[in-house]
Amino acid sequence: MDKLELAKIGKEYINQSPYGIFDFRGSEVIVLPTVFPPTYNTPTISELIEGLANNCLQSKNQCRVFEMGMGTGAAILTVAKMKGVVASASDIAPMAALNAKANALWWGVECDIYQGSLFENVPEGQFDIIFWNIPFFKENPGGIDEVKFRAGFDPDYKYLTQFLADCNNRLAEDGHILLAVDYEMCDLAHIYQLIDKAGFNSEVCQEINISWGAMPVKCAFLLLERK
Repeated sequence: MDKLELAKIGKEYINQSPYGIFDFRGSEVIVLPTVFPPTYNTPTISELIEGLANNCLQSKNQCRVFEMGMGTGAAILTVAKMKGVVASASDIAPMAALNAKANALWWGVECDIYQGSLFENVPEGQFDIIFWNIPFFKENPGGIDEVKFRAGFDPDYKYLTQFLADCNNRLAEDGHILLAVDYEMCDLAHIYQLIDKAGFNSEVCQEINISWGAMPVKCAFLLLERK
């Protein structure tokens, strides 16, 4: 199956994504309509960020963690529970920003949440950890102008390119970026080129095998640092 066929399946999957109350690592999380549920690889990325934050806090009194495209907020809010973590996040979708704020209130967790494209509405400042479960597809199967499809689609990786450029100013000197990717749906060769061009080294810090609908897929988590 080629990437465009996968993208068409992905579009339908996102369009029919469920909403309601979900379990996320033992906690209940609200998922509003049009917001992508925190299933698939989100539990793993939150565990990895907790580990990075713990490492950061061993040498600092405070760890500034930022999530791009937080959706329901499940990952960033889980990390925000850690003592010493200052958490913030942004999403292009207004419904996602509302969703994350609702979950922050429900969990009683402090997190600055912004709505906008990439860092456009995020106040100036740097972060020790930045993470993003990126839109996997660089293909455009047609009709993806609706904001909710940004969870899965980034034609020609335009947003990823800008995100990596922005991170040069947003990442602390000894900070790390964590990106979630997929071996089937992503164009990894293109992604590695963008990472290199933006001035970062990368390594695969973990791989997992999971199911996407009825399809077995393999995800990876790329850890980036400045060259």
